[in-house]
Amino acid sequence: MRGRTVRGAAAAGAVLLALVACTSTEPEHDRADDVVVAVGSPFLSLNAGTAAGLAPGSTLVRGLVQSGFTSLEEDGSVVADPSFGTVEVVDDEPFTVRYTIAETARWSDGVPVTPADLLLEWAARSGQLDEVVPEIGADGLPVDPAALDDVVAFAATSPALVHATAVPRVDGATVTVVHDRRVADWQVALDVNLPAHVVGRLALDPAAQTTDDPAPTGAGTVPPTDGPTPGATATGAAPGGTATGAPATTEPAPGADPTAVAADAARWAGAVQTAVEEQDRDALVDVARVWRAAGTAGDVATDPVLTTTTGPYVLAQVDDDGVLAVPNDAYAGAAPAAYASVRVRTDLDPLAQVDAVSEGGVDVAAPLSTGDVLAAAAQVEGATVLTGGDAVLQLVLQEGGGGVFDAAASSAGQATAARAAFVATVPREEVVTRAAEPLWGDATVSDEVLAEVALGPLPSGEGTAATAAPTAAAPTGTATATQAPTAPGADGLVVRLLANTDDPVRAEALEVVTSAAADAGIEVVVAEVEDPAAALRTEPEAWDAALVPVAQEALGVSAAVARWRTDGATNVTGHADDALDEAVDALDRAVDADARADALGAVAEGLRASGAVLPLVRTPALTLVRDSPVAGLPTPAGVPLLPPARADLTSWWGWVRG
Repeated sequence: MRGRTVRGAAAAGAVLLALVACTSTEPEHDRADDVVVAVGSPFLSLNAGTAAGLAPGSTLVRGLVQSGFTSLEEDGSVVADPSFGTVEVVDDEPFTVRYTIAETARWSDGVPVTPADLLLEWAARSGQLDEVVPEIGADGLPVDPAALDDVVAFAATSPALVHATAVPRVDGATVTVVHDRRVADWQVALDVNLPAHVVGRLALDPAAQTTDDPAPTGAGTVPPTDGPTPGATATGAAPGGTATGAPATTEPAPGADPTAVAADAARWAGAVQTAVEEQDRDALVDVARVWRAAGTAGDVATDPVLTTTTGPYVLAQVDDDGVLAVPNDAYAGAAPAAYASVRVRTDLDPLAQVDAVSEGGVDVAAPLSTGDVLAAAAQVEGATVLTGGDAVLQLVLQEGGGGVFDAAASSAGQATAARAAFVATVPREEVVTRAAEPLWGDATVSDEVLAEVALGPLPSGEGTAATAAPTAAAPTGTATATQAPTAPGADGLVVRLLANTDDPVRAEALEVVTSAAADAGIEVVVAEVEDPAAALRTEPEAWDAALVPVAQEALGVSAAVARWRTDGATNVTGHADDALDEAVDALDRAVDADARADALGAVAEGLRASGAVLPLVRTPALTLVRDSPVAGLPTPAGVPLLPPARADLTSWWGWVRG
């Protein structure tokens, strides 16, 4: 491994220098096998089934410390990990998926991954055992979490598992899940998340409820995802310094009998499996309560047991400055750790991240990209600046809420004409030039309307171009500032545009859209709301159009269905289209690659033709890599751009694996 080679070389070099130059000074740095990464989003939770666990900072850390059957790439493709196990469709009617756990799949405490771990996740994500459906607030969290403590309520139903209504069948190391219908996201619908033996002990063992070994509290909160988040200064903690949180270890207590430890783990995992299979309500109430809360950053920092994961690294410390991960000695998979430690710092503001790279305290930084940050990064000697695309900035129109694009407030003809007139004024090339190119020289107009599936171009099926241009009859959004179109419905139109103007890219795009619309006789005003991110979901009457950065989702097809089907769970625009619904339903059941590609193309084409959404450009992302050799520091190689909008960052961490 890279880390061991560096340590050996450093030791040999130190002996040689001592022999020939006793008066030499000590190196300024001494962490050649310890890499430090700085980002702006905090780690909140290891639980991928919660809003906190899906936050960008949590996704980044989980990609480092968790392995599973599959991982998801930026283009929406699924990558299998045979060293963990296999996922395969074994029957089409009824649609049946079989999971086979490999012998090399182990938790970081040495306990084998078992079917109980998958049964726990099925119970949590299928919704079949939940006794109540909690009210969810604009922040994605239950409005009254305390009301869930006395009922079976995992409160994390996944659209990819909701049709798996029967308890999965267990046979040795295999788990068979039967769905009532085909599920497009079947490859990523179910995977290990929290360890059943840990959750089982915390939930069902009275001895676990002590002050020395507390039950999870679920104290993590999800910060707003729109706009930059203020960070600390470079003095918040010494770069690469020792964390102040409680040290975590997943090893058994000294002197513990390994056989007894294994038997105890099997006992509690078995208790969870029995509770799920027999639908033991009393046990499930406690299991659900612990599952909802387990894995939050605050609890992980105080209870080492809650750091138990399956990847090549395991969390050793969690504190206000970030996390520290070390090699997982129990890992037997295909991509072992290559460094002695990986520190992820979240305590530095964007400019402080750049300074830390320059001073040798940070090796890789992914700060929020702004003009001053990019300029500062370009001045760092011995470092490479990577720029590229992140979330897709889209313009969406509100077709409900009684606004100017709502047919119920005027007529279908008037609303359609107004939508077409407004969208046709949008100069996408100018948005790219003014909002994105200053931060990303290679920025181009984006055609990705299904960014929740893939941030880049979608794969094309035979006979269907997924990135085809809009039809001639549809608004194209290609106007220029010097030649604005004149279209019926434009004169006197006032459009309330929802945008987070704290984001410089959206602020500049807003100015471009406003100016171009004015040339066509349309007045664009900023929607007056207290919180743009919340208003997008909860105040349809307050806006007519919105500039929305769309991130990739872990269940891409399910997310697209929820967003664009009539009355879909996340359909914030009120768009309704019978023909599109048919295409969306076909996509939701497309399980092989060719059918999926064709269905994605059909949905994308339908959305463009309807004028429901206009993609503009991918928002710029920035990564700074210190890649020139410096004595006493690691020299990271092969570090790619870090796009925070990715749903899964497992492959981004390839450079810290052997």
